[in-house]
Amino acid sequence: MMKSVLRRWLPPVGILLVLTGCAYKVNVSEVLQQPLGSKVHTRYHLWYTDPEHVSALNIMTGKFLPAGTEIEPLELKRGTYDIFGAVSVVDGSIRFKTTDGSEFNIEYDERLNMMPIEEFVRQLFTTEGAEAVYAKVPEDEMPQVKEGKLVPGMHVSSVLVVLGPPAKSRTTLLTNQSWLYWKSRDVVFRIIFKGDKIRQIVSLDQLEM
Repeated sequence: MMKSVLRRWLPPVGILLVLTGCAYKVNVSEVLQQPLGSKVHTRYHLWYTDPEHVSALNIMTGKFLPAGTEIEPLELKRGTYDIFGAVSVVDGSIRFKTTDGSEFNIEYDERLNMMPIEEFVRQLFTTEGAEAVYAKVPEDEMPQVKEGKLVPGMHVSSVLVVLGPPAKSRTTLLTNQSWLYWKSRDVVFRIIFKGDKIRQIVSLDQLEM
């Protein structure tokens, strides 16, 4: 069932401490509750055109860093601003490198992702290995998933590996039968499910951000 597949993509939300100031650093190992000696991997393909400016929306264009890639977190920063005396988290960045030394910087926008950056880190990264990341992908869909392709008839597990969960600003619940993703900064497409399989992929016009 689709709900059972989605449980592993709904990380628990802890109590978050927000500090004053324009930005501060967060310990990724603590966020992931990383066991000593374990390694960190990506949960899903991370799409980008410029590794220094990777959108947390995972815009499906350009190249992608494959799901299950081993990474080393370098820096996690969270920005704040003050509204009428109340400090609110709005933006941040996540910098990491792969085993070949390539560095990536994810630019985070909480307005669109609608979750604290710590929760997003738990959504994007895992201490499980690549085998676990791909475990729920049907064997006959694996070649397309490894190429970053989605077509009608593919399983929801394949969508979650190719694109990750959709941004909550446009898809409030993963149990919805319609998920919205970006193919450019202002153009989106919709994946419509029937049960736990893709029924249709629909291109849409420009979407006001």
